[in-house]
Amino acid sequence: MKAPFRIHDLRQTHALIAINNDASLYEVQNLLGHSQAKTTTRYAHLADEALRRVSDKVSKTIQNAMA
Repeated sequence: MKAPFRIHDLRQTHALIAINNDASLYEVQNLLGHSQAKTTTRYAHLADEALRRVSDKVSKTIQNAMA
């Protein structure tokens, strides 16, 4: 019988939730104890909404600088 979840699944979910709540990859890297950022990027499956939030922040920063 297969276990309902694995420790790896919990780590991946933890990383995904952190990133979708505006944690940086650097922060997630440290939370997970990765020595290389490349390892962390495997966990960083960004949700569309998180990407939109970041894009909106960049747009607002540019708009403010132009005003």
